[in-house]
Amino acid sequence: MRDPRISFRSREFAAVLAFLIPGAGHFYQGRRLKSGIYFTGILFLFYAGMVLGDWQPVYSQTVQSTRAGNFQMQAGEVPFVSQPSIGFGAQVLVGLPALPAIVQSSRFASDPGMVNSLQSELVSPFVGAFRSGEVFVPVTGELSIKPARLGAGEGRFVGTTQHGEPVSVEIAGSVSLGRKVFGSPNRDIVVSGLTGIEVGGVRPYQLVGSVSRPFADWYQAPRDTVELDRLHGKLSHSFDIACVFTWIAGLLNLMAIWDAYDGPAYGYGDEDPEEEESDADPKSGSE
Repeated sequence: MRDPRISFRSREFAAVLAFLIPGAGHFYQGRRLKSGIYFTGILFLFYAGMVLGDWQPVYSQTVQSTRAGNFQMQAGEVPFVSQPSIGFGAQVLVGLPALPAIVQSSRFASDPGMVNSLQSELVSPFVGAFRSGEVFVPVTGELSIKPARLGAGEGRFVGTTQHGEPVSVEIAGSVSLGRKVFGSPNRDIVVSGLTGIEVGGVRPYQLVGSVSRPFADWYQAPRDTVELDRLHGKLSHSFDIACVFTWIAGLLNLMAIWDAYDGPAYGYGDEDPEEEESDADPKSGSE
């Protein structure tokens, strides 16, 4: 039986609030202590996992990698195989902090896939290489490209090679960008048809690598198995621990939701122990 001293008000509404924001249902019921404990404890655990996992442990589905191993550069009309993330079943119980994954899943499904033309100027840090046949010259720096004509772009790359040699070249050629919505901060890019430039002693015909993807396009978005492999390679066991933190946070909030709906079986849960009877039962005296 529920403690009659607790005003549950609308139990259903309290449960909904508890789902959306941990502790909100208890705050609505006037149970301030539990509200603070649930809010602080659950959200701290959830966001500790997010920070530990580079803000990438939460996603609703994964996509099987293509034969080429690069799903980002796959055309939108090409069918793909995806599967739901089992862990998201626990993460979504945290409520609003995990709901962007559902929105991103919808955006991901309607994404047109690889983009073969620029709609606006691209200015971003770049990590990749200039390619000449089977020879690659790794470089890092900043890439800026302006739309020129359909499927082409003109711009400049300024940076350094892996040996610290400065590189500053004008580039022009056809541009291909990885899909817009994808669960990685890195968006693949390929600039082909380069002519008249020399980098690291070779004359490349292609620039391959990645630029940065806006936070709103990768946060909690679906990703492929290649990206998951990259995360495990970068973070090692820290990524697994981060996922466990977010799972536990969701499961803890499930208990909070039930507590907001049906309350503790007896009392508030924070009473002092009852005082022991100091007097003996008069009927139990020794004869």
